[in-house]
Amino acid sequence: MEFASSSLSSSSSSFLTSEPHFIHDVFINFGGEEIGRRFVSHLQSVLLQAQVKTLISVENLQEGMKLEEQLRAIGGTKITIIVFSKSYAETTRCLLELEKIIECHETFGQIVLPVFYEIGPSDVRYQMYDFGKTLEETAHRSYSGEQRKYALSKWNRALTTAAVMTGWDVRNFR
Repeated sequence: MEFASSSLSSSSSSFLTSEPHFIHDVFINFGGEEIGRRFVSHLQSVLLQAQVKTLISVENLQEGMKLEEQLRAIGGTKITIIVFSKSYAETTRCLLELEKIIECHETFGQIVLPVFYEIGPSDVRYQMYDFGKTLEETAHRSYSGEQRKYALSKWNRALTTAAVMTGWDVRNFR
C-alpha cells in the first residue's frame, strides 16, 4: 500500500496543540482497490473541495514512501478516518497502519473516525465471519510461529479498539 498526498490550503486552526506537528488534516486508511474506487475516492474529493489537507493510503500506486515514512506520516495528521470493509484485513500494510493509528490516538489524542462500509462493527470488533478468516489468512501469509501470534494479538487489539469507537455505519444510510 502506498500513499498519495493531496495538498490544498490547510485550515489555519489547529484543534490539537500538543505534539506531533501536523502536516495533514486527515489520513484515510482503507484496504482494497474496489473500496478505493467506490467510496474513498468520493470521500477524498469532498475533503479536498473543503480544502482539507488529505493523506490517503492507496494500494498499487507508483513507488512512494517506505513503510517507516508512511507510519511516521500517520503521526503527522490531526484526524484519521478508517474505512473498514470486507477486504480491509487483506493486507499487512493496512493492519500495520491501523496499529500506528491506535498508538497515535492513545498517545497524542489523534481523532479517529471509523467508517463501516459493507461490514458491521461487530464483525470488526470480534474478527468474525469472513473478516476474521481473512485476518488469519493475512497473518499466515506474512508471519510464522511466534511472530504470527504476536502480530495477530496486536491486530486483534487494534481492530477491537477502533471498532468500539464512535463511528459511522454506512449500511444504515442507504
